[in-house]
Amino acid sequence: MEFEQYGSQYVMRLDPGEEVMAVLRDFAARWDIRDGCFQGIGAFSRVQLRYFDVRENRYKPNDLDEQVEVGSLLGSIARDRTTPVLHVHASVADAQARSHSGHLSAGVVRPTLELFLTAFSKPLRRQKDPATGLELLAFAA
Repeated sequence: MEFEQYGSQYVMRLDPGEEVMAVLRDFAARWDIRDGCFQGIGAFSRVQLRYFDVRENRYKPNDLDEQVEVGSLLGSIARDRTTPVLHVHASVADAQARSHSGHLSAGVVRPTLELFLTAFSKPLRRQKDPATGLELLAFAA
């Protein structure tokens, strides 16, 4: 991974074989990015998406072990005391232009992924929702 910083924004290029979630967590920890958002485009050689089933109150996996284009990757970074917490969604398309979308668990880059990250100067807060168990954005009253 290579990057350049432009004030509170970072432009990153991930290379073949890098796993996007691990790279983002490591990057946020190393550069002390506590809160922010990001977007990206590129491609994966394999990807794991998840779908949150509200009736069953759990995520269901959808693994794609094939080359896909990343049409959209969007997410946020917050902190759980000391650890960066990522919330990432992706839309990918296979060779037949079929689209697959969901909560991103893992994505192995091939041949490249471009990420554009903006660090916030004020913290994002999350609070556990008792109904779903999900960590939802929380705002000051």
